[in-house]
Amino acid sequence: MAAPRRVLVLGGTRWLGGAVAARHVALGAEVVCLARGASGPVPDGAHLVVGDRDRDGAYDALEGEWDEVVDVSRVPAHASTALDELAGRARHWTCISSVSAQRLDGAPVGADEDDELVPEDASGEEYGGAKSWIERVARERLGERLAIVRPGLIGGRGDESDRFGYWVGRFALAGDGPVLAPARDQPTQTIDVRDLAAFVAEHAWSRSDVVNAVGAEMTLHAHLAMARELTGHSGELVLASDAELEAQAIGHWAGPRALPLTLPAAIASHAQRSSARYRSAGGEHRPLRETLEAALADERERGLDRPSAARLSRADELAAIDSLASGA
Repeated sequence: MAAPRRVLVLGGTRWLGGAVAARHVALGAEVVCLARGASGPVPDGAHLVVGDRDRDGAYDALEGEWDEVVDVSRVPAHASTALDELAGRARHWTCISSVSAQRLDGAPVGADEDDELVPEDASGEEYGGAKSWIERVARERLGERLAIVRPGLIGGRGDESDRFGYWVGRFALAGDGPVLAPARDQPTQTIDVRDLAAFVAEHAWSRSDVVNAVGAEMTLHAHLAMARELTGHSGELVLASDAELEAQAIGHWAGPRALPLTLPAAIASHAQRSSARYRSAGGEHRPLRETLEAALADERERGLDRPSAARLSRADELAAIDSLASGA
């Protein structure tokens, strides 16, 4: 009987890293998670090795060789040091990058893995630039032993970004009250965290290429319609133009006065990236309703009207709706 695959997850106590570790455990792997242990427990069946990647000696307690190493870090110094310490003991390495490593401006509709990368940023200050730097350095060190997985927006239970769950949570909170939404329909893509974790654990370990793990493309208005149906929202959907939202200082994507999932018209193609390679490599897209159901349960548990630095508050939303109604 073959020994179980030895898998090291650099992280594993937070959202995506934990989901990847859990999936590897479910597949019968021996899973070790290197983490500080301050963000929560590792998944059942995994083993925690405590290590702070900001300190010397973080990897000293790791013994032996690894069939697979998965690194989700966005910090160039963390990624570089991990390669220094572990590359010689890893049969294969999966780097979790991001489609943000690719250009926003000028990307064509349907852009694939070969589209241009953003300028590198070894300091880590620019998220996309940090990821593009990590990709290059990992490829130089690992060659054919490396797979790079670039997720797009991730959704589902436990979303630390506080973006995907906004709309289904807001409709649930509003009930029969109004909800503010953009009048301009636009593309959106979200991959369920369970589908992403399954792809990393089941397919990435045997690959040596780059895969953009993005969700199925759909329109934001279709997303809103499904979220409203799921929550039973019966209030008015107040549609505002880009100019009206800008006048209310309401922005895009994420922020304390942002409508999550929305993008400026000039970079709408960022949510229209090709998932062809992901699908041909065995990746799946579960129905959006399943992802919304998971997100809604999570929103209810965490509090529908909780403070968040990534989304428009209900109070600010209602104030904006009143201002739009008065023509202010």
